[in-house]
Formats: sequence, C-alpha cells, structure tokens
Amino acid sequence: MAQVLINLLINAVKFTPEGGTVGLSVKRMPGCDNFLHIEVFDTGIGIPPEHQSRVFGAFEQAEADTPHRFGGTGLGLAISKRIVEMMGGTIWVESEPGKGSRFMFTLPLETCDINGAQDATNPGLQSQDSELGCFADRTILLAEDVDINREIVLALLEPTGLKVDCAEDGEQALQMFANEPDRYDMILMDLQMPKLDGMTATRRIRKLGTAKAKSVPIVAMTANAFQEDIDECLAIGMNDHLGKPLDFKQVMEKLRKYL
Repeated sequence: MAQVLINLLINAVKFTPEGGTVGLSVKRMPGCDNFLHIEVFDTGIGIPPEHQSRVFGAFEQAEADTPHRFGGTGLGLAISKRIVEMMGGTIWVESEPGKGSRFMFTLPLETCDINGAQDATNPGLQSQDSELGCFADRTILLAEDVDINREIVLALLEPTGLKVDCAEDGEQALQMFANEPDRYDMILMDLQMPKLDGMTATRRIRKLGTAKAKSVPIVAMTANAFQEDIDECLAIGMNDHLGKPLDFKQVMEKLRKYL
C-alpha cells in the first residue's frame, strides 16, 4: 500500500500548481468494515473525461505534452493499479479539468495490516513486522524481461526487507547465479524471456553441479496456469509456480514457504 500512496501523492504534487491543495483520506468503507477506502485528492490541472479511462495504462498520460511539462512517463499509475488489484482491491479516478483529481482505491484490511497484529480469526495471517523480520537478511534473484513487471514485483517486495537482484533475460539470470550461487536464497523465474526462456535457464542452473544449484528454490512465473504447464515446470526442476497476474497473497505464501 505504501508504494501506491507514494505514487499517487507524487503525481498529485506534480500536477498541482503552487498555492493548490493536496490531501489524503483513509477510512473504513461505509457498510463494509473489512475494506479500507483510501483517497488522494488535489486541486491541480485535472484530467479530461475522455482520457480518464486510459491513465492507468502503462506509459499513458492525459496529454501528449504532459511528460515534457511535468516530467515522468505515467508508469507509476500503471504500477499502482497492478499492485492494488494484486492485493484484492480496486482503483479509479474522478476528475474535472482545471478543478483537480481524486484517485481512490479500496483494499481488504487483511492485506493492509494497519494494526501490525495478527488477525485472531486467521492464525496464518502474519503481520508486516513479522515479514520484515523473516526476510530482511535474504536475497532473491528476479528474472523478468518486462520493465513494468519488474517494477511491480520490486514495489510489492519492498516492505519485506528482501534484497532483490534483477535479470532482464534468462541468459543474464543464469550468469548471475553462476557467478554468485551462495548469494541467492530463491529465484523468481519468468518463463517467457529472450535469449534463454525460464525453463532452459532453470535446466542449466540445475546442471551447474554445485550444491546450491541443486537446492535453490526456483518459482516459475507465467500466465500459463494449466496443470500440464505446472507439471512441466516441476518436471524440469522448478519447485513451485505463480500465475500471472501475480496475486499478493500467493507471492507472500511462496516467500514464507521457501525462505
């Protein structure tokens, strides 16, 4: 949630002229105590109605000259949307040109963990403080060729304290692990990558022959979630599988399982 708030607040400040107003509101949803309603509002330049449906797309901004006037690419909103959806929430915008914007999103309370304590009705739900304590001394290798996907995973994992090294293709992932095998406690491996796909990179890592190469947990990341695809991942030496788009709860479950 912190990364989403940072992205929205940065945008609000960026697009609000001097003397304007930027604000933040957090409250429980009326009639639905299990969800938070978070709102970032400003009195800035606003967004025309015809562009509001596109602002959450990767590299989309309302006007063609917006990046030149205010800086940035618009990637922050695309990342925010993916993070909110992965955490089980919804994000949207209400805006009027010249009068400002309201970016709003909802999140289940269990993924926000605002009290820093375990849910008494769900003993398996760990607090964010517990996650930080578990992962702060661990390092993982993230093999993912799509820029926005890397940014999303990094944003999601930031609160855990994990150190994350990124590879932009399978060949780079193989080389990074071969050079420092003892550095990595886990590998998140996208399957569709240039130079070497994730399965080929996994096979070659397992064939390096070292004890760490044989034992390091490798978790596949792919949009192909059919059982035969999962079975193939396991057969070539992967330990587990995460479907895309990634689900926040499932990512945390895999981290707890293998780290």
